[in-house]
Amino acid sequence: MSSIKSQFVVRSTTADTWRWLWPDVLMRILPLGLIPFAYIAIFHLSPAFLGLTLGNVAQQLALGLAVGIFMSSFAAVYRMYIVGPWFRWPTRSDHLLQGFYYLFMNGPVEELFFRGFLLAVVTQWTGWIGWGWLVSTATYTLYHRLGKWSWRSIGGVGLAALVFSTLYIAQPQPRSLLAVIIVHGFTTSGFLSWGDEFMYRVWKHRQMSKPADPSREETL
Repeated sequence: MSSIKSQFVVRSTTADTWRWLWPDVLMRILPLGLIPFAYIAIFHLSPAFLGLTLGNVAQQLALGLAVGIFMSSFAAVYRMYIVGPWFRWPTRSDHLLQGFYYLFMNGPVEELFFRGFLLAVVTQWTGWIGWGWLVSTATYTLYHRLGKWSWRSIGGVGLAALVFSTLYIAQPQPRSLLAVIIVHGFTTSGFLSWGDEFMYRVWKHRQMSKPADPSREETL
């Protein structure tokens, strides 16, 4: 790992990402993605119960991108100034791999489970959407401790969870997960991938701003 005060940068490659990505898909993404569909199959519910609707796609895209860009910037700044100045600078191919995973796999599956499934089920059982909002937000936040995230990181997750859950329940019915999925993907990328790029750029600017060391100059 490098820090903002380091003299050298550690790179993150696709090989580094693949080492944790494929076990994460098998042990976390697949179970979280299958449980909601098993529930609606058992109780004969429509996919709309999980927020799988395509109403107002243009509005969902616009809202998701607008909020997502803001949240990705917030996540990168939070990562640097609250969590800590440590980073690994991804290669271009690693940025693409991580971006694809966070935007098209991790974000959709987590939103399907925590907002589409958990929020809806708790609301169905209790009869009040407030309990669904609270349980889905708290569960999403605290489950990151399973990955041994620091409490500072979990604090950021909790702030993001408030946005995700509120954005979802604020929609008219039938609710759609599309905007929330986009916001989630941008936020995670800003925290775990684009945040590294941001911190590298800050590091590079600081290195270029440092005065030259006369002891390292070659003599003629």
